[in-house]
Amino acid sequence: MRHCNAIVFGFFPHQPNSAQQFHKQLAIHDFYFGHPTIKNPLGKLGGIQQLQSPPIGLVKAILPKPLGQLLSPAVKHLTGWLVLAEDSPQFNNHVALDRSQADRFGLPQLTITHHYTERDYAACNALIEKAKQILRKACAWFFYVHKIKTFSHAVGTVRMGENPGTSALTPFCRFRGVDNLYVVDGSFMPTSAGLNPSLTIAANALRVGEHITQIL
Repeated sequence: MRHCNAIVFGFFPHQPNSAQQFHKQLAIHDFYFGHPTIKNPLGKLGGIQQLQSPPIGLVKAILPKPLGQLLSPAVKHLTGWLVLAEDSPQFNNHVALDRSQADRFGLPQLTITHHYTERDYAACNALIEKAKQILRKACAWFFYVHKIKTFSHAVGTVRMGENPGTSALTPFCRFRGVDNLYVVDGSFMPTSAGLNPSLTIAANALRVGEHITQIL
């Protein structure tokens, strides 16, 4: 799992961040578990958090030269939201070893298979519309939606749980069948949640570490 993400930028007639300070400071979780105004999809959706506007230098570097030079002054009039929709766990999403390819050490290459469901896209689109509504009420004139395709916030594949038939790890993240093997990176998570998983991963690692010290 890796979230179904998008960035929603609003263009304002004034400069939302005239002091040019880092302003990733707001988060909206009113829609995390769904909302009466959202009919598709029902149930858990995810989170929305404020996002720093892109640096002018980055806009100039990425966009074609005439376009980048032309649009870069408008960056000061942007502010936006990062939409983090919780994607659905799927059995067919997995990592595997490709033994037909090897690196310079002779080790097989890792391959990743990941696809979103229609519900994942629907959850992302519902949060995008809510993000637009918020920006519109803040007086944004128009919007730009950028779908994120990078493989960030990847979690899962060695999930923890109480049922040995559906989880490779025990609730304390011990690999079943190997007494001294614990997995405490993002692999343990049974769902992606709807926010950056870093603090969750760190908190679980501390929880498991304390458990290990108690059983030694």
